[in-house]
Amino acid sequence: MEYLQSYHCLLCYLLLALRDPALCAKEITVSPANPVVKVGDAVTLICETTCTQGKPHWMILDESDVTQNTTKNRSYLHIAAVHPNHEGKYTCTAEKCRKQKKETIQLRVYSFPVPVLSTVPENPVSGQPFKVKCTLTNVYHGDYDTVEMLLSHLERLETEHSKNCNDDRFCDHTWSSKDQMGTSKTDYQCETNLTIGPNSFTEKARLAIYFQGDAGDDYNDPRSTAMSPEQMETQTSEPVSTEGKGQVEASSSTTTAMVALGSTVGFLSILCFLVRLIKRSKRKSPSSGPENHPDGC
Repeated sequence: MEYLQSYHCLLCYLLLALRDPALCAKEITVSPANPVVKVGDAVTLICETTCTQGKPHWMILDESDVTQNTTKNRSYLHIAAVHPNHEGKYTCTAEKCRKQKKETIQLRVYSFPVPVLSTVPENPVSGQPFKVKCTLTNVYHGDYDTVEMLLSHLERLETEHSKNCNDDRFCDHTWSSKDQMGTSKTDYQCETNLTIGPNSFTEKARLAIYFQGDAGDDYNDPRSTAMSPEQMETQTSEPVSTEGKGQVEASSSTTTAMVALGSTVGFLSILCFLVRLIKRSKRKSPSSGPENHPDGC
């Protein structure tokens, strides 16, 4: 085969030397050459010809949801939402070309969603075994395509794989780990890969697991109404002595009484001093006789 290709190229160069390049040029070309389209996406196939009299045209069996627009030397085949029924070969023709009459391409369709991670049981308990599951739903691909999965937690985990397909070749894949164990928050990751010929598609998912029944987490959880013994000791008030309180109140009453008594004694002393001054003034007066009566203070 390689020798035939070499002789063909040599013949083309000889023809070009004879100034007849049209005999060696490819008269019909289509693009993209190897279309691989996801379910639900749109695609446009383009057919172009170099034939001066040839008008390109796509040969399709069902035109209900496919549109085709053709110009002088190009034809556009447009599919708005691809589904598995669109998968197959598409041929473009140009009848008036001298050498090449048609060109065919293979349209590949696939469905590859993002994986979903979950645990069994749904809420793992600290110190008790649980399993991690990585699930792909509604996967669609060809018979010779491959789907691979990597479930990891610090390192790759061993898994068991199960597959269930319907009549339309849409399949559900589930990978389950062996028993796991944990006591504090931890992460798991699932990486899935779909290979279609030279094309490869990758989707990833991550799951953070919080365990129930961890005493340390309960004490540190701000949403918890329970309190640790340390918190209770910190928030307990110091006891107050009733006896001491009575002594303080008695001392306060005594002080108040002493202040009142001092004020009364001071007032009486001032009053007595004024009375004595008045009496002395009367004794010194000439009209007044000697005072024989006692002082009175």
